[in-house]
Amino acid sequence: MKLNFSYRPDIDGLRSIAVLLVIFFHANFSFVAGGYIGVDVFFVLSGFLITLTIDKEMSANKFSFKQFYLRRIRRIIPVLVFVMLVTTIPAYLFLFADNFESYSRTLLHTMLSTNNFHLWITQRDYFAENSDLIPFLHTWSLSVEEQFYFLWPISLVFLHKYFNLQKRLVFVFLSLVFGIILSVYLAHNNPGMAYFLLPARLFELAIGAALAMFWDKLPEFSKGKNHLISIVGLVLILVPAYLLDKSSVFPGMNAFWPCLGTAMLIFTGKNRDTKGIVNTFLQNKFLVLTGLLSYSMYLWHWPLFIFIKYLGVNLEGVVRIISLVAIFGLSYFSWRFIEQPFRINFKYDFKKTMLYGFLPSLLLIAGIYGIIDAKDGFPERFPELSEFNPKTNYPNKVRKECFDKFKVGNCEECHLGIKKDTLDGVLIGDSFGNHTAAFLDVLAKDAGLYLHDSAAGGYPVLNNLNEDGSPTNSTEYATERLEYAKKFKTIFIAANWDEQSTPDSKNYQSIVKTVGELGKLGKKVVIFDCLRATTETNLHKLKLLKTGRKVYFSQRDFSIPLKPRPNSYIVYEMKRQFPSILVIDLNDAMCKDGKCSLEIDNTIVYRNFNHLNTSGAELIAKKYIQLKGNPLKKL
Repeated sequence: MKLNFSYRPDIDGLRSIAVLLVIFFHANFSFVAGGYIGVDVFFVLSGFLITLTIDKEMSANKFSFKQFYLRRIRRIIPVLVFVMLVTTIPAYLFLFADNFESYSRTLLHTMLSTNNFHLWITQRDYFAENSDLIPFLHTWSLSVEEQFYFLWPISLVFLHKYFNLQKRLVFVFLSLVFGIILSVYLAHNNPGMAYFLLPARLFELAIGAALAMFWDKLPEFSKGKNHLISIVGLVLILVPAYLLDKSSVFPGMNAFWPCLGTAMLIFTGKNRDTKGIVNTFLQNKFLVLTGLLSYSMYLWHWPLFIFIKYLGVNLEGVVRIISLVAIFGLSYFSWRFIEQPFRINFKYDFKKTMLYGFLPSLLLIAGIYGIIDAKDGFPERFPELSEFNPKTNYPNKVRKECFDKFKVGNCEECHLGIKKDTLDGVLIGDSFGNHTAAFLDVLAKDAGLYLHDSAAGGYPVLNNLNEDGSPTNSTEYATERLEYAKKFKTIFIAANWDEQSTPDSKNYQSIVKTVGELGKLGKKVVIFDCLRATTETNLHKLKLLKTGRKVYFSQRDFSIPLKPRPNSYIVYEMKRQFPSILVIDLNDAMCKDGKCSLEIDNTIVYRNFNHLNTSGAELIAKKYIQLKGNPLKKL
């Protein structure tokens, strides 16, 4: 492959457009409701520039994996680690313990280029409400690119070794077509995976790669035609940025158009004498400078916005303008004094760069993660929020041997109520079963009962089922636990019943059937109905108020509306079919006059938006006994 390519200032201008779209979108400017497509512009540019360089070197038999990754390390790692270290200071000062602990995990996953997998597993939805609590949410895209950088050079080496140019071009074209089809499929059937992971984004990088590999075979157009193509290319980027929003199906075809527009703009700037009018515009000095700063701007903008919003300040008006100026200033500083020196001046060989640069950086970030994780996010920083101390008040920590350990019969470690010679019953369920244990413990002690508990995520009664009826988890624990529970007269069940919202689902039907079978065996089944869920935003605001910080929002009532549950709600259905079961509704203790409180005696009862903390469950139980009496005394 012959390379007819020199520095393109218009590509830096295109980088500027991409990063400004992303920043304006995250700054909540309404005219770029789809500004997140700026990331897709970056993907195309990365695919193009990386492939152009690698393919040239391979054609000349000069490609070196060491040199390639050395360039990547110099380009990415120094400023990334610098931003991480600086950001950790306000993170320690401002983030509550659970968010600070999560923050440390995203730091480590970013360094390992796995943050997209981490966020896909833990977050699922990029636009979820609690995304405003994650300062390094945005580095998922860096992980996608790094994974591409690991796979693509190996693929090109294979192609160069076994295929001629024509077959390589056919391969990259077919990969592009397959990638588009896969992205469309995943965007409709698994949107979380499609957004965060490489497979659905591969076609975007492949568009740039295909453009690079076909570069010398592309036709030459007149200046007039290039003007027109460049205008169409810019429109294909800006129109989706305006028309799309958070609810749009993405990536898929909605990502294809801005990626195509990016490729068109790269193409129309190929020759200086005939470049398109938009390419000329993109060579504006301000846009070029912003393009040079784009990597630093991308790294800085999201943490800065998050800290502002985390403190309860609205990102609007003067605050928004000041934050944009701050982003530019921080980015210029890190570009001038971190990016440039490490790319131009500090040119060590691969071994020294790994030994004295990358590995120490990795160990440093891993150390920060290890300390923060070991200290549970330093909850003592906020003594007003003692109910959010994981070691003393999170059910999965307090009763860690009783949750997700898949143990049955370990009564010495997992017992509730008053210890006696024989058990009176057993509590089973999922994570809601684990947090209900503290509630049941209060009732059991008051009623003189001795109970055992065993819970695991994804195991409401048996185990969750897929749509086709197949189990999502191992059946061994589910079966063993249920058989053990059948030994006792009374079986307590607590689960996230709100998840079972579809009467036609296999899971819903399996739960109802199993509870019915327990009734036929003469067992007394006690169902705990879960509290209404709150929101991460309201819970966060309530925590801000409780710490006594100055806040800038007017909201003071964070109660949850007691909206009627549908007639098909699974707890109602079980009670209809099996009237003998006892339902204990935790909402009876927390709800009044159509509203459900998040607090009792100035103690927040929630751990997150739908799980209770241990002290909260105990307070609810005591209040329940005061209001309703103890139903377990009648068992």
